[in-house]
Amino acid sequence: MKSKITLFVMLMFVGILSTQAQRRTPEERTKMMVDRISDSLKLTKAQQSDVDPVYLEYYKAQDKLREGLAPGTRPERADMDKLSADRDAKLKIILKEDQFSKLKEMEAAMRNRQRPPGQ
Repeated sequence: MKSKITLFVMLMFVGILSTQAQRRTPEERTKMMVDRISDSLKLTKAQQSDVDPVYLEYYKAQDKLREGLAPGTRPERADMDKLSADRDAKLKIILKEDQFSKLKEMEAAMRNRQRPPGQ
């Protein structure tokens, strides 16, 4: 019985570590996003350097909202929508109108792809 409990605790520990290892830092997520949109939107170097801090601030704010929440729990939808609206307002200033429109299309496509079937 004691060995089963020890095994169970070890498996839980490994599970927790593997979930934490999958979480990327705001800096990593920013780099991935800027890299992803740079080619698609044909961003200039100046736009890339302007977009970078906007996404970094956005991802840090997301992490701050998630602090203290139980695993698997999401922050309030209104709070997340406010973060997105603030980010979009800043991006509208940096990006051309057609670039911003294409970005919103890309985001919609990513959201639809992430949803499980039937939802």
